[in-house]
Amino acid sequence: MKLTDARIDEAALPEAELSPSVIRILSGALDAIAARGTKRLSMSDIIDASGVSRGTLYRYFSNKDQVLAAVAEFVCTGFESGIREAGKGIDDPIERLRAVMQFYDRYTDENSPGRIFEVEPAFHLAFFRSRFGRYKQAVLDALDPTFDYLDRLLGEPLQRDAFAELLVRTQLSTLLIPADNEWKQLWNGSADRVRKWALTIAAARN
Repeated sequence: MKLTDARIDEAALPEAELSPSVIRILSGALDAIAARGTKRLSMSDIIDASGVSRGTLYRYFSNKDQVLAAVAEFVCTGFESGIREAGKGIDDPIERLRAVMQFYDRYTDENSPGRIFEVEPAFHLAFFRSRFGRYKQAVLDALDPTFDYLDRLLGEPLQRDAFAELLVRTQLSTLLIPADNEWKQLWNGSADRVRKWALTIAAARN
């Protein structure tokens, strides 16, 4: 089976709500993809990895293509909702930035199957390319109050789109070269450096 960007773009979760069974299927499929790749993947592999019955799997998905499409959408929507929730209710704009960046770091660690580019590079590259804009938009939405604060502090609009894209591209790079503890500390401490940078520029303007 050949996967293309277009087919991944058409990904859709089942119309039914994400029941525990569907979540088990999709989580198991992710594990199976990491172990076998999409070309060798079979519906039996998904059944074994998810622990559901054949009847349960076919109740929601007719074939492997539907499972793969749903997996791609499941991962993307999970990120979108998670990162928007990460800073929700945090009034301090820099603490909001910190919470969003820490969520992104955890999410990458917890939701990236091992050896993804060794086992099935085409599938994952197509996924990231087709959903890059959605990842960036989710970051923009999550950090909107932070950007408003920085705009006021700096006295001019921040390049929000470039800032969000930098965060997404930086995290994606850790899938190719895993981040060590030193890098994680640098990433998770970035909020303090952003605050210091903005305050320094603001003071210089006054």
